[in-house]
This record gives sequence, C-alpha cells and structure tokens, in this order.
Amino acid sequence: MPHATARRVLLLGHRWLGLALGLVLALLGASGAVLSFQREIEAARHPALFRASGPADPAIGFAAVQRAAEAAGHQAGAIRPPDAAWPVWVVSPPRGARDARSVTLDPASGAVLGTWDARSGPVAFARDLHENLLLREQGGRQAVGWLGVLTLLFCGTGLWLWWPRRGGFGRALVTLRRRPALLLNLDLHRLAGAWLAVVLAVVALSGVAIVFPGWFRPLLGIAEPAPPPRPAPGAARGIPAGGPDADAIAAAALAHRPGQVVTGVSPPGRVGPAWTVTLRPAGSDPEVRGRTFLSLDPASGAVLAERGPATRSLAEDALALQRWLHGGALLGWPGRILVFLSGLAMPLLFATGLAAWLLRRRNRQRTRLAALPGEPA
Repeated sequence: MPHATARRVLLLGHRWLGLALGLVLALLGASGAVLSFQREIEAARHPALFRASGPADPAIGFAAVQRAAEAAGHQAGAIRPPDAAWPVWVVSPPRGARDARSVTLDPASGAVLGTWDARSGPVAFARDLHENLLLREQGGRQAVGWLGVLTLLFCGTGLWLWWPRRGGFGRALVTLRRRPALLLNLDLHRLAGAWLAVVLAVVALSGVAIVFPGWFRPLLGIAEPAPPPRPAPGAARGIPAGGPDADAIAAAALAHRPGQVVTGVSPPGRVGPAWTVTLRPAGSDPEVRGRTFLSLDPASGAVLAERGPATRSLAEDALALQRWLHGGALLGWPGRILVFLSGLAMPLLFATGLAAWLLRRRNRQRTRLAALPGEPA
C-alpha cells in the first residue's frame, strides 16, 4: 500500500473511531486520574476520620485495634496500619458483610474516630466507572479491556501520524499555534498525544493485562494458576483458643520476610480459614498495598503458603506487577503523577479532536456556500 494511502487510512480510522468512542475513553481516563490519588481524596473528604491526635503509640498494635473495632461492633475483615496516605488505623469489613462501613482508629489513643462507606461517594463511583463502565453484571469489565486495546491502537497511530517526516522533531514537540481556532485545537491534540502517548500506552497495556491475564500467560510461559485449596470438611474457622493474636501473626510474617512492611492483616474466617498478611517492600510507595501475600496457621502461626516475588518466576511477578504499574504506584509519586496526567489527557484529546472536526466541518460548509451562484465570494 502506498505511503499516502496508508496514512489516509490510518488518519480516517483514528479520527472516526476517536469521534465514536472518544467520550467513553475520556470518562475512563478521567476516572483513572481520580483513582491515582484515591486514598488522598478520601482523606480530604473525611478529614476527621484520617487525622491522628499525636504520634503513634507503639503499644497499640494489630491485636488492640482488632479488639477496639470489634468492641465497637465492627467486623475486622482487614486491619491496615497507619502510613503516609492514611496516618490512622483502618479496619475494613469482610467481603459480603451486611455492614459495609470501614472504621478508623487514632494511632495515638486507639480511640475510634468514625466510620465511612467506601462503596459510596465519588471515589467509589470513579472506581466502578473505570473498572466496568458501571456495567458490572453486563460485561463491563471485558468492554474496558477491549477499550484498552483500542487505546493502544490510538497511541500507535497517533504517534505515526504526528511524527515529523522532514526533521524538526524538537520543534514539533513545542509548537502551539494559537490562531485560528482550528490550528489551536489540532496542535493541542497533537502535543498532548505526543508528550503522553508512551505513558498512555503503558497504562493501557497494563490495564489489558489486568482484565485479560490469560492472553499474556502463554506469551510469558506462565502456567494457569491453580485454584486455591479448599479447607477440609469440618475444618475449624476463626481464631482458636490460645492461638497467636494479630500482633504475633504480623511478627511471624516479618520474621519470615524481613525487610518488608506489613500493610494488612486479615483474621481467619474473614477471607479464608487462615490468617492472611500482605506485605510490601520497605520504602516503596504506600499505595502499593500488597506485593507478598502470606497465609499463616491460626493455631501455630506457621506460614502455610506464600505468593510474592520470592515464589514467583520473573514472568509471573511481571504480570502480577501490572496492577501497581497501572496506577503508577510502582514508580512512586512520579509514576502516579504521570498516570494522573495521562488520565487527564484522555478528555483533552477527545475535546480537541471533536472541536477540530467541528471547526473543519464548519469551514467546509462555508466554502461550499461561498461557491454557490449568487453567493458573495
């Protein structure tokens, strides 16, 4: 196919698919930008729930927090210690619990600060929109995955169409003509795409890997994951009398994996018959809330199973990391800011593309009218 013809085909496909699906992609991008800083947003929305009264008391640990939350009538599905984003203890309910409220506790006094429903509000709405287009039961998650594939195509075709054919690469990265309005919108569209196309492509590819991991396992030589083991019939659930408490379980997890930070402890009977502990490397972004997952025996505290970098192959770990790469947390604050900007770029690309198409259409109509007999030139 001649170069000019190929360019024309790509241009038309890029333009018309963008006009047809650009609004949906814009909503996905905007919601993804919100989720890049979801915990900071929740803390800003509920300042009284996320404000510590003073320095953390080292005597207040997982076990004390669990007792305090349960004494206040809240089931402990996951107990999360204070970190930079949420400087308070947070106790989330088990999945499927009737009471879906999470409770926060002051790290200085251990007092309950209050509750909030993490399933409602703007962050929850953004999450539902971003993950399944508000169509959880109607194949919305799969639709989001295919839109990620489409975003990859947009990134590739957009860069190819923008790429300077006669040099002047640096100038093309900064040129912004302010008049007429058509050229302003075209240049804004091209610059936003050129500057953020690589980030958008990485975010889109990681999103596709999250939705369709089965596409990537054969390519990476990864076997299908084994189903989680089921507890034996009649197996005890809950914390046995005399068994280790949450503090002992957290200490056992750190003894098993030194150099890590415990990011959550889930009691047995909440998510399974054993204690579950999540860890992340010390010094990593607090938004990385789980790199290693340990299951520990409720009677002895012994490690029963581990999922993490130490037990995965390099390819398996790379696939597991896509969750944290998608939100930017894997690269710390710079990564999260880049993902935030790439999310905002999506509505900007749609708005400028639509404006340029409308302005071009208006100009063509004026040209045709001016060419009619009796019309002024």
